[in-house]
Amino acid sequence: PPPGMPPGMIHHPPPPGMQAPGIMPPPPSMQAPGMQAPGQPPPPGIFMPAGAPHMGAPPPPPQAAPEEPAGGGLVSAEEWASAHPGPVSVKVQVPQDEGNAKFNFNGQLLSLDGVAMNSTVKDIKERLQEMLGGLAANKLKLTSQKLGVLKDQQTLASYNFSDGELLYVATKERGGRK
Repeated sequence: PPPGMPPGMIHHPPPPGMQAPGIMPPPPSMQAPGMQAPGQPPPPGIFMPAGAPHMGAPPPPPQAAPEEPAGGGLVSAEEWASAHPGPVSVKVQVPQDEGNAKFNFNGQLLSLDGVAMNSTVKDIKERLQEMLGGLAANKLKLTSQKLGVLKDQQTLASYNFSDGELLYVATKERGGRK
């Protein structure tokens, strides 16, 4: 038996064209006649259909998926703000929530007019604070149908906000509450 193999075990070489893990194929000069080295074209006289992979050849590289523009197709805040220079109206849907009735969560639609494109999400939450019975701005969460949860430090322009676009307000849920 080969070194390292227990006595009594029979060593079977791998079938032609297959390599045992961790073993390099022999150089072409040491291969048996008619054997094909991995990644090499077949010997003359051997027919291989067009496009058929050679035995042992590495697979073709995967096709790259077309890349989506950064930010999910949004244009830069500067570009958006220059194309939409005037103030906008922001519509905010408040849920019907009896647990937050003291904060005016009565299912109403609020309208914030004259909001500048460079206003941050935090600025909007601070304006809502007054309309929602003093509920702290840092306890509010604003979401958009197309963008999900909006981040406090981002501006309306960075979200490519359109005049009259609808946002949804909710209270932030902290870990542990069910």
